[in-house]
Amino acid sequence: MIEYRKTTLTVSDIAYMMDPSVLKLDSTPDDVDELIELCKIYGFGTAFCWPCNYPQLSKGLKGSRTKFGTSLAFPSGQESTQTKVELAKYFRMMNPAENDMVMNVGWLKSGRFDLVRQDIQAVRDATPGTSLKVIIEAMLLNDEQIRKACDLCIEAGADYVKSGTGFSEAPTTLHHVYVMHQAIAGRAKLKIAGGVRSLDTLLKMYKLGANRFGIGFKSAEKIIKEAIALGHDIDMDAIVVDESEYLGESYASKPAADRY
Repeated sequence: MIEYRKTTLTVSDIAYMMDPSVLKLDSTPDDVDELIELCKIYGFGTAFCWPCNYPQLSKGLKGSRTKFGTSLAFPSGQESTQTKVELAKYFRMMNPAENDMVMNVGWLKSGRFDLVRQDIQAVRDATPGTSLKVIIEAMLLNDEQIRKACDLCIEAGADYVKSGTGFSEAPTTLHHVYVMHQAIAGRAKLKIAGGVRSLDTLLKMYKLGANRFGIGFKSAEKIIKEAIALGHDIDMDAIVVDESEYLGESYASKPAADRY
């Protein structure tokens, strides 16, 4: 996906940066049909669902502005590398525009960095010509681990680092966005998922450097309706994110010279 950093966002811009999904454990083909219709109405960026419904989603999105995306080792990330690679090759027959994969967070947390890198690189090699996002499940990591995860994703060729699957109990926070954006440092793009359920949250995360947002299709519809209800474009210069919102009250209250 081509990403644009804008100081003024239209409804169409907000729709484009959202990637709605149907990924609850009890999601039905009817839910996929509803997702397809919303994509046709609003022109979301990329849509995702469970693999059993990929043919339905891929076919249904044809002729719309919304791209079709697939997920590898979702949501655990703990399948074997070979399983991820074979899935990637199989899904390529459906012509996805984007592939998301879940990092093996257990390997990361146990310091098996070479295995993490090799796992991502193998999927990168199996997905030529498509965008690859790697989900690091930031809410399960400390800041040092988040930075290391971002580095490994980029070293292995990922186009995006993505914050979460949406399956962890804790959401992605503004702090996660800040840490990931600083760690990526322009070397890749940043996708946020897990807990983005309001326009206010989305705009603040965009202000902090997020490019895309993975959102359940019901929340995506709610957010786009919030944007439409405003009745005007959004001036990002008017969106203020206080340091205490992404660094914490105790950090933001320190004198500037003592913060770093």
